[in-house]
Amino acid sequence: MSRVTHFSAGTLLVSSALISAAAAEALSPQGAALIAPVHQVYLTLEGEQAAYPPAKTAAEKLERLYDLDQAGRGVMQHVDLTTLPKAQQKLATEAMGTEINKHDLANQKALKELIPANGWFKVSVDGERATLAAFLIVQHATNDPQLMRDTLPKMKTAVDAGEASGQWYALLFDRVAVEFDHKPQRYGTQLGCVQGKWQLDKIEDPANVDARRLAVGLKESEADYLKHFPGTC
Repeated sequence: MSRVTHFSAGTLLVSSALISAAAAEALSPQGAALIAPVHQVYLTLEGEQAAYPPAKTAAEKLERLYDLDQAGRGVMQHVDLTTLPKAQQKLATEAMGTEINKHDLANQKALKELIPANGWFKVSVDGERATLAAFLIVQHATNDPQLMRDTLPKMKTAVDAGEASGQWYALLFDRVAVEFDHKPQRYGTQLGCVQGKWQLDKIEDPANVDARRLAVGLKESEADYLKHFPGTC
């Protein structure tokens, strides 16, 4: 089942799918041409970053990782695969996911070298863009449940101190609950693609989900949040 997390209006954070090399080779030349911009955006960005002066702070390094985290995802949202047969659309989507996943793994390795020994990154020290980058890398690390689990209490402490966004914590909490603990989510942020339709994963105490969303900093009600998702997937 494919899954997305909706982070903000108009932005879908896609969990990258893994694909076998054999399947990737079956992609048609037309499909390969359509998804080529995803590969190219990484080549361009990596070339640009290689020419930058060495980053002096963790924040500078995180901001560069932010660009790498978002590069392929941003292009992927605008790739139109509707001219391909259904089977080729699936292969093309998986191939883009594989390209993104490769860079996600490199980002995770870089992030682990930057995590403070005494907790988590702080907005007051590292800035919002850098701390957002750290969150996004962890949120996309579904291949590394331990990283996601270890980050949760650190981020909660940062949220309580006003040093991280409660929205980020809610998104990470729900993803861990659904993906790894197989428990109902708390804040109603996780949907899965089931038989071609977006379906909200089970929520604990659904009658009070809007109160919990508001308390953690999610500004939309659950009903308004769901309006961002199309009927089919």
